[in-house]
Amino acid sequence: MTTNMVELQNVSKQFGDNTVVQDVSLQVKEGEFLTLLGPSGCGKTTTLRMIAGFEQPTEGTILLDGRRVDNVPANKRNVNTVFQSYALFPHMNIYDNIAFGLKMRRANKNSIKEKVTKMLELVQLQGFEKRMPSQLSGGQKQRIAIARALINNPKVILLDEPLGALDLKLRKQMQVELKHLQKQLKITFIYVTHDQEEALTMSDRIAVMNKGIVEQIGLPVDIYEKPQTKFVADFIGETNLFEGNVSKVNGRYAYLDLGVKEIEVKNEGLQIGEKVYLTIRPERIHILADGSQEAANSVQLKARFKERIYVGSTSKMVVLLDNGKEVVINEPAGQTQYGGKIDQEMILTWGIDHGVVMKD
Repeated sequence: MTTNMVELQNVSKQFGDNTVVQDVSLQVKEGEFLTLLGPSGCGKTTTLRMIAGFEQPTEGTILLDGRRVDNVPANKRNVNTVFQSYALFPHMNIYDNIAFGLKMRRANKNSIKEKVTKMLELVQLQGFEKRMPSQLSGGQKQRIAIARALINNPKVILLDEPLGALDLKLRKQMQVELKHLQKQLKITFIYVTHDQEEALTMSDRIAVMNKGIVEQIGLPVDIYEKPQTKFVADFIGETNLFEGNVSKVNGRYAYLDLGVKEIEVKNEGLQIGEKVYLTIRPERIHILADGSQEAANSVQLKARFKERIYVGSTSKMVVLLDNGKEVVINEPAGQTQYGGKIDQEMILTWGIDHGVVMKD
């Protein structure tokens, strides 16, 4: 039976009159990789620091492996933190940096040597024992910081934007390596980032934060495909967001008045006259070819071509609705079905079930 390794119960944090975390409740399972995702200032790092013990909650309870720890000092909690700045000791070689925690616990030399060797193998930096931090690349420094955090065998590893200082290619490489490492060790990871792609790539579950609250928590596929709020839909990846009023309700489907046309949407408790938002991912929208028929359970919408943007693996086509609203369509590069002349008319289409309706 999987247990909750970390649990936050109605946790809030105030700095003076400023509430930075508000009534957050979440559970992190043993061996899970959970990411706190959100923009700068949303409260994700403060939440992580409260779990670590660097900040005390103003209200609420924090449990670690079933034990209340919100009043326990940071050095008495069985968690370790990896920072973006690496925080390696510049005057110590790599061996001593990794061994530092064990030496503070007065472990015997043979045990320290065995564990340091194992950690270096784990992060694929065998033979680096005598090097100084200044002799390492950014990616190597981060691996050493991770090895130092892991060597004390903590129940939880907390990672505060640990890949933020790396270049894009190395960052993507480290994402894969870090995820493999976590799966291999089966240690609970709580990871903070503002990078949506990073969160989708690495996480078992994602908690999306905004203005101190958790807007949605779930599997990466659900966060992307089934956003529950306007903020989540707009923040995660790229989307097309429409605003309209419910004009009709008919069983499984309802009609949404966009101002330029009424379109069908899924009816999930909608009421006539209600203001709602509809989100459609760019890859879900297609151009209806000349002479082709609209597929069953799909939407059609007139538009005019504005521009095409090449971004490597994807070609983005920007079109305009009659009310001037821009809509973005993503197609694999080299597979574009429409050449495009400025202001040329076209018909957009998407499956009704690919649209997600939100009330906020």
